[in-house]
Amino acid sequence: MTGRTYSSAGGSRLNVTDCKAQRPQRRFGRTGFTLIEMLVVISIIGILAALLLPAISRAREAARGTQCQNNLKQFGIGMASRAAADPSGALCSGSFDFERDGVPTEIGWVADMVKRGFLASELRCPSNGAQTSKAIHQILDSPLTAFVTDSCNDRLGNPGYVDEMGVEIKNIARRIAEGGFAPGSDERGELVRVQMLEDGYNTNFAASWFLTRSEFRLDADGNPQLDAAGCDTDPRGRHVTRGPLTTRLLDSGRAAISTVPLLADASYGGIMTSSAGELLSGTPFTVPMVGMPVHHVETPSAPSKSGVLQVPSFPAGTTRTGASGWLRSWNYETRQDYRGMAPIHSGVVNVLMADGSVHGITDKNGDGFINNGFPAVTGMWTSAEEETTDLTLASYYTLTSKGEQN
Repeated sequence: MTGRTYSSAGGSRLNVTDCKAQRPQRRFGRTGFTLIEMLVVISIIGILAALLLPAISRAREAARGTQCQNNLKQFGIGMASRAAADPSGALCSGSFDFERDGVPTEIGWVADMVKRGFLASELRCPSNGAQTSKAIHQILDSPLTAFVTDSCNDRLGNPGYVDEMGVEIKNIARRIAEGGFAPGSDERGELVRVQMLEDGYNTNFAASWFLTRSEFRLDADGNPQLDAAGCDTDPRGRHVTRGPLTTRLLDSGRAAISTVPLLADASYGGIMTSSAGELLSGTPFTVPMVGMPVHHVETPSAPSKSGVLQVPSFPAGTTRTGASGWLRSWNYETRQDYRGMAPIHSGVVNVLMADGSVHGITDKNGDGFINNGFPAVTGMWTSAEEETTDLTLASYYTLTSKGEQN
């Protein structure tokens, strides 16, 4: 196609078609990424995420640790309130332990807290992978023969009654026993869900031996003395100890109340074999109690890092005082076994003290235990490094002692 030709004033000619042909074509910019550019961006995001995730994780753990401390402080308030109202000044009624203390909805520090309006199940430590305690496992899986009352143990608790509304009220132990609900049965699991979990009877903290047992009752030979013939001599049980800690003992004791532990982050105690509500079979549970006076006994003809921990015992006729007396052994050689304390907060265990404060005790060597003066023992402490002293955590056999003969 021929373009039109025009003459200019100077006589030169201009072809319109030629001008159009010489006009530059419009170019449009790119709207996408190349593969290399996309890979570079992804790599940068990955590097930033790798840098930020540890910081986010630490921040979350710090928040959980703070929540754990606050929950322990709430329990401290509840125990102080109970002690003020109790004629004996006892901080609790016992351990959250069906086998040793009885029906956990009626006796024990968890039941005490629930009765005072503190839902223990809502005040668990969020950092602990075990979100329940051994008492729940015991109620779920103990044989029916365990639900009895005799001269040594009361595992049936208070008898049932009919309230003003005409409703029959029975505790969980009596319902299990009278219903004949087998261990691990759906009926028993439903009772635990309704009468324990939904009402707040659950925890993953452990009580200290001082809180629930206070001290041993010793005979003339220096051995733990039974309060009733035929009962068990379990050193964490009720029958060789003086019962829950009281304000009178705290006030008269030689240990500073800021060093006396009441509750602590608890270590793994086992795995549930039955289910109840949100607690499924396979859920880990914690130990119910930490601490107990023991001493280290080396195994004869064995490596230096061997031996066992046991409660001191003495032959009949052992004198009380003197270099070979049993009092010296209790005072100088005996420590509290705090291996049940779990340093779950990046190597730190939170401990509620008798003055209401919460202390963080560090597992310095990272072996998972708090060493308060024991030697390195294979299977226990990896070193003899003392991670806490009596100035921060009372480790005596009784609060009336300070590691000295009296």
